Amino acid sequence: MQKKFFQNLRALAYGLPTLLYVFTTCLAVIVLLAAKHDYDARQVFEGRSADILVVPPESAPELSQESVDIALALFNIQIPAGTKHPTFDPNLQDRGLTTLRGWGSKLEVTVGPAAFESWGLLGSTLAHELEVHCRQSFTLIRALDLLGLDGTLMAEREAYLHELNNAGRFHLGQIERENIQATMDFYYPVQDEDTLSAR
Repeated sequence: MQKKFFQNLRALAYGLPTLLYVFTTCLAVIVLLAAKHDYDARQVFEGRSADILVVPPESAPELSQESVDIALALFNIQIPAGTKHPTFDPNLQDRGLTTLRGWGSKLEVTVGPAAFESWGLLGSTLAHELEVHCRQSFTLIRALDLLGLDGTLMAEREAYLHELNNAGRFHLGQIERENIQATMDFYYPVQDEDTLSAR
């Protein structure tokens, strides 16, 4: 009886690496398919958004919740399912912040005074948070960070690149574009052969 138990245990030990390999391969395929689906949906959305001509006011928006609401409508920025309505936070140091407070809770997007330099920058900030971060997997980002694979860096670069790719949609000025690029390159640089570079 003990011999049979040890034979079964040995068979399990030999089969475990294969089982783990199959599991991780399936998981990788699922992650890649989900990323492809997300990319395709984002491309369709950006194509539709680019067709809508919006001319924002020349004046800077008032520091208020009403300005956040107007910018959402002005630039046709949709609030994803699972996300609360964005709010203005006069104490927030950053332009915007997306927070997940716990499993099962809705994402919270807050916008700080730094986003109110122009209507375009306010719209771009809202798009950064709502169109990118609120559609990213916080679990995957955290897992990549724990594995040392720079999940946060990749997530932030994706959001800043979204802003730069949509600079025309938001009528961002040259200085605003340069500031977004500089922020991305300074805080979230890409690594190239053991050296950091800002592109």
